[in-house]
Amino acid sequence: MALVDHDSWDIEYEGCERLRHQLLVHLNQRQQPSTRASQYVQLTSSIKSGLEQLAKDMKHLKVVLDNAITWETSPEEELQQRRIDYDRLNSQLREIREKFANSTRSNDQTTTASGSAWQDQDLVPSQSSSSTALDVEALKQRKIEMLEQQNQGLEVLSATLSRQRQLATQLGNEVEDQNNILDNLANAMDRVETGVQRETQSIGQVNRRDSTWGYWLVIIALFVAIIIVVFV
Repeated sequence: MALVDHDSWDIEYEGCERLRHQLLVHLNQRQQPSTRASQYVQLTSSIKSGLEQLAKDMKHLKVVLDNAITWETSPEEELQQRRIDYDRLNSQLREIREKFANSTRSNDQTTTASGSAWQDQDLVPSQSSSSTALDVEALKQRKIEMLEQQNQGLEVLSATLSRQRQLATQLGNEVEDQNNILDNLANAMDRVETGVQRETQSIGQVNRRDSTWGYWLVIIALFVAIIIVVFV
């Protein structure tokens, strides 16, 4: 019976791909000229937390890949493809970080220049209050999105743990089956050894019987020779 050849790579990799796609969507939305200040803050927060989550998921994905390579749970061709997929995903993560950092610096410079122009025009108090209200709303939205992302992360973690538990159960059953096979093999070897000993004893008895008949033939021949010598 073959060893268990399943792992949680597919689940982990699909989760990383979904998060990467979501980050790209947020980056594109963030760079749109029509994006309001509150939306910009909200998207920036979402991208930061998403990058942190993706980095954690990538570390866990690397552990899954290392385990698959160590235990050889998949064919060599599939393991090679997984290495290529992991390297590509890691490269894409670096590109997203660079894109986010560059767009952040660019938007910060624009915001600074815009702020200076507004200061020259003497902002009225009502506009400052409106900006504060937008910041509070953005913080609330950020907390909501963080909670949603945490829930998604917990769901992925739960699915991974469930999969690992199934793998452990299957591996335990496989080990038990292998032990039963070894026990049956040991019993068969004992029976064969007992049969060989019995046959060896039988052959020894036949040999002893054959040697006894030879002795009797010699005795009879000597007896006949004595009679001939005495009477002839």
